[in-house]
Amino acid sequence: MLAQERRSLILEDLRTQGGVETDDIAQRYGVSVETVRRDLLELEKLALLKRVYGGAISIAVTSRSEAPHSERENIASEQKAQIAERVAELIPESGTVFLDLGTTVEAVARAFPSSFSGTIVTASLRAVGTLSRLERAEIIVSGGRLRKSELSLSGTMATSFLDGLYPDLAVISIGAITADAGVTDYDFDEMHVKQSVLANSQTSVVVADSSKFGKTAPFKLCDVEIPTYIATDSGLDQSAIDALKDRGAQLLLADA
Repeated sequence: MLAQERRSLILEDLRTQGGVETDDIAQRYGVSVETVRRDLLELEKLALLKRVYGGAISIAVTSRSEAPHSERENIASEQKAQIAERVAELIPESGTVFLDLGTTVEAVARAFPSSFSGTIVTASLRAVGTLSRLERAEIIVSGGRLRKSELSLSGTMATSFLDGLYPDLAVISIGAITADAGVTDYDFDEMHVKQSVLANSQTSVVVADSSKFGKTAPFKLCDVEIPTYIATDSGLDQSAIDALKDRGAQLLLADA
């Protein structure tokens, strides 16, 4: 296959999927990862895509990004606290818990029982600041490159570390969710880590306030029946509840 033909197919994948992974392209078209990286570099020079860790995303996707942390932390704060209290009921007295990034997960960090004596693993420095109050807990922070806007760690070091994590409980944040499209998110770089931890965890909880339902973000994490639970607040309307349950989702609804 000629390089130009392969690059055209890559662009077609971007149009339909929003993002592509380097390893997947290499396997599909029978070329080396280095060849794919050169393809992506050339296409980026033409302003046809944006390279990210592990692949590339469509230029169109960059305009469908999540609001900054400073804005998100003031949205549905009461609902996030309710969700956090509900999720806290699942936290074991010991064992290993993974905390993802995001404002709802930060609320879960604040809801951790002071008696917790296990291990908490996270790439969120905001969560670490809150968790430092837990005298009996061991806190492990992944390495990686600092994302200043989120105060989180990402990149190869974080991915390699979290790929090998098998937690008893994983609390995962997401950008949007519908019964049909499934659980979706805005950050292509973080998808691999979320999917890996989701698959490796004994119990997994996707946390999302009710404003995120009925929307679709660019990148799919999983179908709604894959997590052990989807935790949300009492503002979720009954039609959405019914549609999610029809697809096999297990809901944790916080009290008002």
